[in-house]
Amino acid sequence: MFEDRSGQSASGLTRFLAGLSGLGLSLLLGACANVSDPQTPQPQPDPSAATSPATDAASAAAQAASTPVKRTVTKTTYVRVRRGDSLQRIAAAHNVSVRDLTAWNHLKPNGRLRAGQSLKLVSTQTIIVQQAAPAQGGAAAVANTAQSRAVAAEVARHADSVALMWPARGHVVEPFEPGTTRGIEIGGKAGDPVLAAADGKVMYAGTGLNGYGSLIIVQHNKDFLTAYSHNRRLLVKTGDTVHQGQQIAEMGNENNDRVAVLFEVRRDGKPVDPMPYLPTPQS
Repeated sequence: MFEDRSGQSASGLTRFLAGLSGLGLSLLLGACANVSDPQTPQPQPDPSAATSPATDAASAAAQAASTPVKRTVTKTTYVRVRRGDSLQRIAAAHNVSVRDLTAWNHLKPNGRLRAGQSLKLVSTQTIIVQQAAPAQGGAAAVANTAQSRAVAAEVARHADSVALMWPARGHVVEPFEPGTTRGIEIGGKAGDPVLAAADGKVMYAGTGLNGYGSLIIVQHNKDFLTAYSHNRRLLVKTGDTVHQGQQIAEMGNENNDRVAVLFEVRRDGKPVDPMPYLPTPQS
C-alpha cells in the first residue's frame, strides 16, 4: 500500500532522494563527461615518402568504414484494446501477424481480449547510416558503450515529461490519491517480472528505507525518476544502466499485505500521478 504506514516511509524516501540528488548528479555528469584525454601529437610523415602496404591497408579500411551501411532499428509501442477488438483486427490494423502479436504479449491464439487492455507492438525499420572508422580499441568496444552513454546523456538533461511503459502486467489494485498515496499499486503473482518503465540509471537498489521493502529507484532525467517497491528479489544494483522493458526485479509482498509492486513517479522529487505518463489505462 502507499499509505505512510510506518510513520516515516514517505517522508523518509523524500529525504533520501534529496540526499541522493547531489551525489547522483555528480555521478551522472561524470558519466556524461567520460571523454578521453587528448593524445600527444605525433610527428607527421614526409609527404614525399612512399606509402607502405600497411598504410594502404589502413586507408582502405578507413574508406570502407565510412561507406553508408544499413541498420535495423526496433521500436516498441503499445495500443489500447477497444470494445469489439480482436487479435485479428488489431494485427491487420497495424500490419503485423496474429502470431507475432500473441508472442509479443504472451497470449493464446484464441485468447479473448478485454477493453482497456494494453498490447505490445514491435516494429522494425531499416535506416542508412554513415559508419565512422573504428576508434583505437575496436568498434566493438564503442558499440558496447554507445547505449550507456546515450542513457547517461538523457539522465543528465532537463525534460518536461517522460515516456513510460507499464512496469508490470497486472491490474491497478490501488490508485494514486494526492496526500494519501505516493503512486499506484499493480497487483500480480509472486515472481512476476517488474520492468524498468524507461531508460535510466539505478540510483538506489536495496532495503534501507522502512516501509518500502526491497526498493529500486531509477533516474530518467534531471526532473523525473521512478521507484519500484515491495519486490521479492532485485536483479539490478546501484549504478547500473537500465533500458525500457528490462526486468529489474521480481514482484513480491515485502513490507506489504499483498503481492504487488508499488510504482511511483516523482518529478523534482515530488510524487505525481503515474497514469498520465503511462501509454494506456490498465484496470
